[in-house]
Formats: sequence, C-alpha cells, structure tokens
Amino acid sequence: MLVMKFGGSILKSSSDFLEISDYLKEKMSEERIVTVISAMKGVTDDLLMLGRLAASGKEKEVLRVLSKIGDKHLSMCKELGLSCDDVKEELKRIERIVLGITYIGEITPRVTDLLSSLGENLSGEILTELLNKKGIRAKFFTGGEAGIITDDSYGEANPLLKATRTYVRRKLIPIIGSVLPIVAGFSGISQEGKITTLGRGGSDLTAVLLGSSLESREVWLWTDVDGLMTADPNIVRDAKVIKQASYQEAIELAHFGAKKMHPRFLEPAIITNTPIRIRNFYKRACQGTLISRRSVIKENIVKAVGLMKGISILTVRGAGMVGRPGTSAKLFSLLGENMMNILMISQSVSESDISLVLSEKKVDKAKALIETKLLGPVFREVLLDRKCAAIAAIGSGMRGTPGVAARIFKAVSSKGINIKMIAQGSSETNISFVVNEEDGEEAVRSIHEEFDLGRGQLEDQC
Repeated sequence: MLVMKFGGSILKSSSDFLEISDYLKEKMSEERIVTVISAMKGVTDDLLMLGRLAASGKEKEVLRVLSKIGDKHLSMCKELGLSCDDVKEELKRIERIVLGITYIGEITPRVTDLLSSLGENLSGEILTELLNKKGIRAKFFTGGEAGIITDDSYGEANPLLKATRTYVRRKLIPIIGSVLPIVAGFSGISQEGKITTLGRGGSDLTAVLLGSSLESREVWLWTDVDGLMTADPNIVRDAKVIKQASYQEAIELAHFGAKKMHPRFLEPAIITNTPIRIRNFYKRACQGTLISRRSVIKENIVKAVGLMKGISILTVRGAGMVGRPGTSAKLFSLLGENMMNILMISQSVSESDISLVLSEKKVDKAKALIETKLLGPVFREVLLDRKCAAIAAIGSGMRGTPGVAARIFKAVSSKGINIKMIAQGSSETNISFVVNEEDGEEAVRSIHEEFDLGRGQLEDQC
C-alpha cells in the first residue's frame, strides 16, 4: 500500500486535477492507495488574510478575498464539468465564519484553525467528485474524520501518535482497496472535538501519520521539485538531487532548500521505520529522494549545504553570569513564554556571554523583553548583530571524520568571509555558522565546491 500526498504547488489548474485523477486511476490498478491533498496554491494564505481582514472590520477587502476564493474554486468546478455541491457548501461555511469574525471584531487561534483548514476541504472535495465521475469510488475525509487526533495547541497542534494510529486504522483499513480515501492534509481534531491545524507544511505530516499508522510500504510526497538538493539550485548552478538521505539528515535539511518541510513530519516515520520519498509530479520518471533509516551514500562526507537568511544574532553579556546556575534557563524561559523560537545557541566557556540566533522579525521584541525583564546585576548588556545568514553543512558522513570543520572554515575563509558564530550538535551531522547576509551565498558555493557536491549523486539526474 502507498500513501500519496499532493502538494499545493501542483494544484494550480484544472489540468493538474485531471492529471492527478488519471494517475491515481492508473496506480489503483496496481496497488492500494490512500491520498492526502493540500489546499490549492495560495488558498491557505488567502484564508488567513481573510480572518485578519474580518477581525479588523475591513468589509470591502473581506468581500474581495471571499470573491477571489469562491471564483477560484467554482471556475475550477466549471472547467472540470462538476456540480461541486459540497464545495458550494464549504464556501457558504467560510462566509458564515467570516461574518461572525466581522461582527465580533476579533479572531481567536481556534477560529483561525477552523478557517484555515477549509482550503484542503475545498480541493479535496473537487478531487473526490472528479474521481467518482471517472468511475473510481472515492470518499473525502477531513483530517479529524480520518482519525488524526491532536492536542489543542492551535496553529501548531501536536499529533497524539498512539490515539491517531488506533483511530486511523479503525476508520480507513475497512475501506482501503474498495474505496480510495481522499484525506485533507494540514488538519486534525482535538480530544475535545475541535478542528486543529498542524502548522505550515502540515500536509506532509498528515501523509506520514497515515503511512506510519497504516504500515504503508512508502509515503510519496508529490511536489514540483525533484527532491532534496545538495544546495539551493538558485544559488549553486550545479546543485544535484540527493538520491537517499537518513531521517537525521532530512531533519537537518527541513529548513533549507526548495522543498520546505514540516519540522516534525518525520517523527511518526522514525517510530515505525516508514520510508518517505519526495518526488516531482511533473517528472514522474525520476525517483526523487528516498528518506529512510540509513543513508547509503557513503562517499559524501558533507551531503548538502543550506542557507537561511533574515536572521540576527542577539548576545547577552554580564560578568555576573559566570558560575551562576540557572542564568541560561531564565533567558530561554522568557523567550519561550513569549513564543520566540531560537534557531542557534552558542556560549563561551567563560560563561560571560550567550549568543542566540533569532528571526529578524522577532529580534527587536526579544531584545526589549530581555532589557525589560532581565537586565540587572547578572545580565548587564544586550547586543544585536543584524542582517546575518546561517549556513549549515549537513551529512552523516561527517560523524567521526577528522578535519571536516577545518575544510569547511578554510573554504569559507579563502573567499574572505568572516564567521561570526559557530554551533555543532553532538550528533555531528550538522555544522552551522553565521556570516553577514551579503556573504551567505558565496559561503554556500565555497563549501559545495570544496566537497565536490556537484559531482552528482544520481546517475540519472532529473
């Protein structure tokens, strides 16, 4: 059995829906399939914008966005020759929710999740009706209806894995083979019965949850990129597809490259050892990247180089920090309580300073919080270094291999690039460092060249 997820990047036009339905019809003759579908390209962003506009009382803008969403889906139905009665009902539901937000003048995280989850319902119902029209028995399920149970952390809900496995198997196993389940990605249901969303990229997590629960032979994530790459091809001209990556390598790569992945999407697969394959739907002859327990490509010490822009270094200093237990805990607790995600951490052995990497969008708020709440005898000074970029050299081949860091830093320094901060985990699969943003792309190219990653990891490059 296969679980296949179709991402929003390949759900742009009626021809995409037709191609997907024809492909599913062909594959169903070969093996059992479960399908996960994302919202059409741009729809989730439109729904989130709609909620914000409604809460602000901007009625004209609300009507414009409502019309845009409705026209996009109803014109798709017309082009495909579908009645789409279920789609029309969903559009009415969106309108009622938005009307309520407008009257109240505010939107809660729970209502945001309810509203933003409906994009997958719209695309899922279109695909389901199209498949039935082609003679394939298909049934649409929301994430909750399919058995995905989460906590109530709205906007970034955490799946309850044991409960999800039980309910998914109970809901889907009896029909798989005779009916093609079409499951809305991105959403689940809390134990209290409220709709939740899994965060950006949550449809990937939905697919892996289903694949892990149903013991599928693989999970295929269909998108418009060839797979995980050795570097961003917009930066490195000879970047290549990575044929095979371990779970650990894929976790490290989750924030980089053309295929942005949900940071927790691998967790269910690791537990059940479920292989995941990232593939380009427009190049189906290519096998893409296989993510599994082991990485079999041993000749590559460094497998990929990632770049993250739009970050800043925040450094907290104070002689009173030295030898004082709990200082780091106070700092991290303050930022965590205020939903500040720390991307990198570095601390000197002298304990007199701690450097953190945060998003440029959050760093001013973080600095203000620290100055307001913590400055005193222990924390004396807060410094900011703006317009930075983080570089990550990733690969399980680095583990236990002497001299890797020396080669990386020599390659970067040979281009006259100054390194501001360094961090490496004990797993030795990632060496990260920070440079000026203007030097980021050149640093990526220098490491890619040093480890000859353009040599190609696939004989049949896509």
